[in-house]
Amino acid sequence: MEDPRLPRGPGKTAPRLINDLLDYDPKYRERRNGRNLLADPALRYRGIKIPRKGPTDCRHSLMKKVNRTSAPRPNDECPDEETIYIVSTYCQNCRYHFEIEVDFSRQTDAQTPCHLSNKDSPLHHLQLLESVYYSKENPGRLKASKYNPVLEYHRFECSRRACPVRVSIKVSAPRLPQVVLGPILDTAKLQERGRKEIQADPQRYPNMTPVTVAAALGFLRTYITDARAAHNQPSPKRIAKRNKKYALAFGNDCDKLLVYLDFQTVNEESLDPSEPPTYFWRLPPVTKDNSHFFDDVVTELEVLLTIYSDSTMIFQPVPALKDIQRSLGCFDYPTRSRTVDLSKEEHPYYYSLGAVDDFTDNFLGWAYETQCECDPSNKPYYLDCLQDLAKGRGSSDLDTKVAMAISAGEYRLSTIEDAYKFFGLEPDTKEADEHIMGLYKSRIASAPRQKDEAKECLLAIAYARESDKIKTLANDRVMSFEEALEFLGVSADTPSDSIEAVAVATASDSDMSRVARALRTIANQRDDPVLTQAALNMEAGNRTSTLDPAEAYKRLQIDNRAMPDETVLAYYTSLTSEAAPGSKDSYAEALRVIATERNSNFLFTKLDDPDAVVPTRASTADQPIGLDNIGNTCYLNSLLQYYYTVQPVRNVVMDFQNHRMSLNDEDIKKKRVGGRIVAKPEIVKAQKFVDELHDLYENLKTASSRSVKPTKELAELTIFSSAAEANFRRVSISSPSGPPQLTSILDSPVYGPVYGPELPPPPTRPSPLPIEDDIEMIDHPNEKGADAGDDSSEATLVDMEPLPSYNDATAKDGEKFLRSEKDQTIQSSGADSDSVMVNGDNITSANTLLSPPEKQPPLPPRNKSGLVIQTNDTRDSRSDDELWRFGSQQDVTEVIGNVNFRLQCAIKPTSIDPSSGEQIDVVRDTLYGANAVYLQKSQTLEKKVEAWANLIVFPAPTGTRDIYEALDVVFDEQIVEIDNTTAAQHASIDKLPPILHIQIQRTAFDSVKQIASKNRNPVTFPETIYLDRYLDSEDPDSTLMRRRRDAWKWKAKLKELEARQAVLQNSERGISVPDALLATREWVNIVQEGECEDLEIPPLLPEQLEERISEIAEELEVISKEIAGLKQSLTEQFTDMRQYEYKLQAVFIHRGEAGGGHYWVYIYDFENDIWREYNDEHVTEVTDRRRIFDQQGGAGGTPYYLAYVRSADRNELVKAVCREVKEAPEVQEMETATSWTNTTEKNDVCMALDDDDDDENTARHVEHAKPRPIRPKPVADIPQWEHVTGNSALDANGKPW
Repeated sequence: MEDPRLPRGPGKTAPRLINDLLDYDPKYRERRNGRNLLADPALRYRGIKIPRKGPTDCRHSLMKKVNRTSAPRPNDECPDEETIYIVSTYCQNCRYHFEIEVDFSRQTDAQTPCHLSNKDSPLHHLQLLESVYYSKENPGRLKASKYNPVLEYHRFECSRRACPVRVSIKVSAPRLPQVVLGPILDTAKLQERGRKEIQADPQRYPNMTPVTVAAALGFLRTYITDARAAHNQPSPKRIAKRNKKYALAFGNDCDKLLVYLDFQTVNEESLDPSEPPTYFWRLPPVTKDNSHFFDDVVTELEVLLTIYSDSTMIFQPVPALKDIQRSLGCFDYPTRSRTVDLSKEEHPYYYSLGAVDDFTDNFLGWAYETQCECDPSNKPYYLDCLQDLAKGRGSSDLDTKVAMAISAGEYRLSTIEDAYKFFGLEPDTKEADEHIMGLYKSRIASAPRQKDEAKECLLAIAYARESDKIKTLANDRVMSFEEALEFLGVSADTPSDSIEAVAVATASDSDMSRVARALRTIANQRDDPVLTQAALNMEAGNRTSTLDPAEAYKRLQIDNRAMPDETVLAYYTSLTSEAAPGSKDSYAEALRVIATERNSNFLFTKLDDPDAVVPTRASTADQPIGLDNIGNTCYLNSLLQYYYTVQPVRNVVMDFQNHRMSLNDEDIKKKRVGGRIVAKPEIVKAQKFVDELHDLYENLKTASSRSVKPTKELAELTIFSSAAEANFRRVSISSPSGPPQLTSILDSPVYGPVYGPELPPPPTRPSPLPIEDDIEMIDHPNEKGADAGDDSSEATLVDMEPLPSYNDATAKDGEKFLRSEKDQTIQSSGADSDSVMVNGDNITSANTLLSPPEKQPPLPPRNKSGLVIQTNDTRDSRSDDELWRFGSQQDVTEVIGNVNFRLQCAIKPTSIDPSSGEQIDVVRDTLYGANAVYLQKSQTLEKKVEAWANLIVFPAPTGTRDIYEALDVVFDEQIVEIDNTTAAQHASIDKLPPILHIQIQRTAFDSVKQIASKNRNPVTFPETIYLDRYLDSEDPDSTLMRRRRDAWKWKAKLKELEARQAVLQNSERGISVPDALLATREWVNIVQEGECEDLEIPPLLPEQLEERISEIAEELEVISKEIAGLKQSLTEQFTDMRQYEYKLQAVFIHRGEAGGGHYWVYIYDFENDIWREYNDEHVTEVTDRRRIFDQQGGAGGTPYYLAYVRSADRNELVKAVCREVKEAPEVQEMETATSWTNTTEKNDVCMALDDDDDDENTARHVEHAKPRPIRPKPVADIPQWEHVTGNSALDANGKPW
C-alpha cells in the first residue's frame, strides 16, 4: 500500500508532545473554545502572546501505575514488530488519568524506528491522525462508563516513512468525582455530622470526637482495600452501619458515595422480635471487569490522603516521566543546557516548530526541516520562527541554515506579506493571478526604477501562491527594444557604430553583461550583424567565471561537445525546469561559458529570454526534422518518427485513399482485428487517426522548418483507445469522486502492460462505444536531456498531478509540464520466472480550456503572434480534463498496440485468415510474427500457435545478459505445472515478421513494499542478430532441434555447476571455503605450537585440513574449466546458422523510474550509414555509437524497445530519410481592411470542421491552413472594421484588445 505520510500537516517532536501532555488540563478545554494543547496545532504567533493555559490549569505530575505499565527498561532497548509499550499514569495533583501507548506492530523488515543515533530521524515526529471526544449528547466511539470514564482519545503517527510508530493517548476523568466525595471532603459538614451523632447517643461515644477528613478517607481506603483482598472469598465482609467509626465518618449522608462504589445494603432481622433489624454495607464485589477501577480508586484516595493528612503518611508513587520518555525514544536526548528553568515560559515559536526550548541547535534545525516537509504550505511562517529563534539564541549555525533556505528560494512570511503590501494588496486577497500580474506591469511601466524591487516582490507572491504564471513573469529577464534604447541612451535610428561606442563607454561604469544584453536586443530587433558581434565580443571580454568549458559541459550532463546549440539548450532547459534557484544559477553559468566558447548568439539570446525567436537554419531535404513536444509527449514523438521510417506503414498512410476500408455493413461484419469484431465507430475513428497521421507525415516530408507540431487530435487518437475511453466515461459518470484508475476500468489489479487489441485477445472486452475523443500520454520534459541521469529521483512521479489542457500546452514554445505517467509494473522474480508475453493497447486522457481571469488586469499584455485555435466544443470540460489526466497513465507499449490496432482498423484487408477469420493486411504482414508453443504431455505433444506484435524479454536479476540469453528465456524448454502434474514446454518461431520488435521489460513489482521498480541491469544487443536457432521445426529429430536440446542440457548442467561454485566461493559472506580452511589450518598450527592446555587438537587434523584444501581447490578448478567449456559450446552451437539475418534499425531509450521518465529514439539510416537521435524537436547525428550500444542505465538511460529489420529486405522495408522540401510561400502584409476580407474569403481559413464528427465541432489546427498576418488594433473611426470583426472588443486572435 502507498504510504500516506508526509505531508499531512504540522506535527510535534516527542519531547514537545510530552510537554504539551503535562501542560494540557482537560477540565478547561471547553472554556477555551475547545482548543486542545495536546492535539491541536499551535496558534500562529504574530507578536502578541496568547496564553496557552490559564493560571488555574494543572501542570501534571504524572505517576506510574506499575502493574499496568509495560515500558522499556534499558534506554537502548530495540523494539520489534511485536512491541507495544503502555505507560498507565495518573496526575498527583488533579487525579486525571492518562494512558500512553506506543505501538511498533506495523514494523516491517524495511523499517527502522527513529533513534537518537540516527541523524536523519533522531526523534519521533508525531502527526495527529484523529481526536475523539466524549459527550453525553454524542458519545461517539468512546464507550465511557463509571469504570472507565474516558473523555478523550488521540492517535498520532510518526511522519518519518521508515518509522512504524503510532502513539495513542487516552485521557480519563478521576474515578472519584467531586460530586460523590463532597460529603467527606468538606470539613465543616464532617464535623457537624460527628457532633450530631455523639449528641444523639453520648454514652455510645465516650471520649470520642468527630473524625477528620484524613480519617474518613483512611476508613474508605481500608474498606476498598479489604474488598480487593476478599474478591476470591465466598462471603465478603460487611460493615455495620452502626459501627462507631462508620457512623462518625459517613452516617446517612454518604450513602450516595457508597452506592457509587458498588457497596450493597443488607438488612438482617433480629432474633428478638422487639429489636429492630440490623443494617450493613456489604463490600463491593471486585471482578476482572472492575478491578482496574478499584485500583484507581485506592490510588486516588492515597493522593487525597497525602493532601489532607497532617501526619506523615508515606505513600511511594513512582514517577512516570522517564518511562514515557523511554517509550517515545527521547530519554536523555541532547540538550543545550543541563539545567531547565521550569518557571521560564517557552517562546511560541518553539510550539509552532513542534520543538522545545532545550533543543540543541542541530535538533531545532532538524525540527524546522521536518515541520516544513510535513506542512509545506506554512514554510514561510516556519522560516520566520527559525530566524527569530536563531536571533534570540545568538546561534550562527541557525543563522546559516536560515540563509541557506533563503538562497534556495524560500521566503519568510513577513517578506511575503510585505510583497503584497508593495502592490497595495492584503496577503489573503482573492484576486486572480492575472490581476496581480497586471499590477506588476502597471507598476514597472509607471515607475521603471522600481522594476528590480517589484520583481522581488512578485517572486515572493509567486512562491506563496505556487503560481507558475507569476513566477515566469517575475523571472522574465527580457529587455525590450525600448528598454535597451533607453538604457544605452540611443534612439532607434542611431547608427550601429555609434551604438557600439556608447555601449563600450557605458560598460566601463555599468554591468557589462547588461550592456551586452541591451546590444543583443537591439541587434536582434534590427537584424544587425555588427551589433550582434559587438555583443558577443563584450560577453567574451566579460567572462568572470572560473568554470572550464569541459566542466561546463559536464555540469549540463553533455558528453558530446559537438551537438548543436538547440540540443545544448534542451539539456539546459531540462535541468533548470525544476531546479532550485541556486542550482539554476549554476546551470546558467555553465550555459554562458558554453555560449562564450561557441560565440553563440542563439544561446546568449535564449539565456536572456527563453521565449525569444532566434532565426535558425532552414531544414534540408537530406535531413529528417523533429516533432514538437505538445505537452509531455516524448514517447509519442519517438513512436511516430519510427513509424515514418517503416516504408510499408508510411506508404499505407501516405496513400491512404487507396487503402481505406469501406464502411458498408457487409464488409464491416467480416472485419476482425485483434481477435474480435470491430464496430463501425471504431473504424471511423481509426480512419480519422490515419487522416491526422497522413497530414503529419506530409509535414515531415515537405516542411522547411526544423520541426513540426503534432495535433491534439492525433495525440488523442494515438494514445487513447476507444474501449478505454468508453469505460472511463462510464466510470466517471457513475463516480462523482473523480477520474478512475486502471483497476476500476479493467476490474482487476494492474501490475504490468494491459493486453490490448493485438493477439491473443483478452478473455472479455467491453462492447465498443462510439466515443469521439481519445488523448495524450505524458513524460518528464524536465529530463529531456538524453544524457541526464537515469537514476534521477525526479524521474518518478506516481501520484497524479494536474495536467495542462492542450491549448495551455501549446500556448508557448518551450513551455514544459511535469509528467505523471501511470505506475506500470510487471511482477518478475528473476530468470526462472521469465516468460513470453504478448503486448497490447489501452487507456486514457483529456483536455480542458483555461477559464477566463476573475477580472481584467490593470495593464493588458501585448498581443503576440501564434497559433489561432478556435472551436465550438460544447462538451463538459471537467469530464475532458479528467480524461486528459487519466490518459497520462498510459503505458508506452500500450500506445504501440493502439497504433497497430488503429492502422489495421482503418485499412481494408488484403486477405482473410481462413482458420480464425482474422484480417490480413500490410501492417500485420510487416510487424506481426507468431510462436508455436509445444507442450509435452504424457502421451502427446500438443502445439499451439500464438501471434504477437513484439517479443518481451527481461534483463537478468543480476549482472549482464545479452540479447540471445534474453530470448533464450522465451524459447527454451521449461517445466510447467498443468493439472497437478508437471510437463515440459518450449516455444519456437512459427512466423518471422519482416520487422521484429523486442521489448526489454525492465519494470518489476515488489509485492512486499507495494511499489514498482526498474531493473537497470544491462541487456547487450549487436547490430546484427540471427534467428535461425529459434525457428520452428516440426521434426523433433531435425538438426536444429537436436542442437536446441543439447543447448538446454548444457544450460541445466551450467546452472548446477555455477550453484556449486557459488557455494564453494561463498562470495556473499566474503570468504570462500578454501580461504576458510586455510585460516582454520593456520589457527590449528598456532594452537599446536602454543601452550593451550585446555585445547586438544587431534594430531591428524592439520593433515586432513590440507587434504581438504587441495580437494576443494581441485574441484573449483575442474568446475571453472567445465563452465568455460559449456559456455564456449553454447556460444558456438548456432554460429553456423546465419540464414535469417536481422539488422538493428531503431533503439528506444527510457530515462527515469518505473513510474515515468523521458523517452527518445535512435534510428539507423542504412543508405548513409548514420545513426540519428530523435529527441522531440531535435534530430541530431550520433557520431559516437557508444552512446547507443553502451546505454545501460548510466547517464544516458536504458534501452527499452528494439526494432530489427530483415537484412535481405531492409532497403524495401525501412528508409530513414523521406523528404521533399518545398519553399514556403511569402506572406504579403495587408494594406487595407478590404484586402483582409478578400483573403479571408478565399483561402486563409484558420480551421476547417471535420465532417466526420456529427456530435461535435472539433477544430483543425493552423498547420493545415496558410498563415495570415496579425491584424493591427482597429481605429475607432474606420467603419469597415466593425463589419469585419463583428465585435470590436476582440483582436484577430479572439482575445480582448
